[in-house]
Order: sequence, then C-alpha cells, then structure tokens
Amino acid sequence: MCRRLLCQTRAFALRPTSAMLSLVFAVVFAIAAPAFAQSETVTVDISAEIAPRCGFTGSGPAAASAPGDLENAAQLRFGLTLDCNTPFSLGVMATNGELLNQDAMPDGSGFAFAKTYYLTVGIDTDRGFKTSERCASSEIVAGGPCSFASTISGEGLSSGDGIAIDHDAILEVQWPDQRELSRRLAPGRYRDTLILVVGART
Repeated sequence: MCRRLLCQTRAFALRPTSAMLSLVFAVVFAIAAPAFAQSETVTVDISAEIAPRCGFTGSGPAAASAPGDLENAAQLRFGLTLDCNTPFSLGVMATNGELLNQDAMPDGSGFAFAKTYYLTVGIDTDRGFKTSERCASSEIVAGGPCSFASTISGEGLSSGDGIAIDHDAILEVQWPDQRELSRRLAPGRYRDTLILVVGART
C-alpha cells in the first residue's frame, strides 16, 4: 500500500526512462539503415579469334626454261608470294634429284644424261630475310640430308618468329658450266620437278 501521491510520483518517474530507451533504439535503427540502395553489376565478356593460315597467293611460276644451253653455267631465280599470319616453314622436294634427259637414256656413248643442280631457299618475313644452306639436287629428294628437304606441312626452312603476309619465298637454282665436269651432256630436253610445301610450324 502506498500513499496516492507517492505512487503517482513513482509512475511518473518510470515513464521518462521508457521514452529515453525508445529514443535510443530509434537512433540505432536510423544509423544501421543503408544510406544508398544496393546496385547490381553484370559483366559481359566478348572474345574472338583469328585462325592461323599459311599458303601461297597467286599462281606463281609453274615452269621455267633455262636461258641458252644447259652446258653453260646458269642461275635461275623464282619468287612466290606468301600469306602466312603465323610462324611457318617452307619445305622443298625434288622429284628426280637431277635434271634428267627426257629424250634419251644412257647408251654407253660416254655422254652424260643427267645434270646436278644446286638450290638455295629464302623466305622474307617481318623479322627479316631467312636463307637456307645451298643443297645439291641429289640432297633434296625424299630422305635427303638437306635441312629443308620435306613435303610435310610445317617442316623445312623455318621462319623463326616471323610471319609473311604479302612477302616472298625465293628459290635460286644454279648449275655449273659443263666444261668443269668430266663429261659433256647428250642432246635432248632435261627436266626435274620441285614440290614446295608451306605450312604453319608444328
């Protein structure tokens, strides 16, 4: 039992405390609320590629005739345009390994019916000009020891790190004067075929 005035005083004293707590909670909630709305980010990746390619452009020389007499020394130069956007190699293979007489066979007459020639290969790239060693025609047949003798794509004279877009591959064919050799050549037409293969290096 309390006096009426005292009970009223105690009840009044509790009310400010409750109001203060409410105010504190209100402040806490206001501070904890996010200042900005959350945003979402979407990333879109775009990718593409250019496939490696390597080949010859244009028709190029399909055949060539030696100037003058085959018994005279000569040097022939052939150029073929390349389109290689990746490092590559150029291989060359000779069908006969020498210039063979197409009209006559060895007959014991003492004449020669074949003539050895020599081949050097070069490729022009964006990293400079690459030149092979000089190989005898007998060395560029299948299984021959010449480093660029190959018909396998990606093998042969390497471009290194270079590429060749609208650059040339150069073939230089040479043979000596027949008077420097032991026998004269028999009359007739002489021929050999060179097979060139260019491809991205494996």
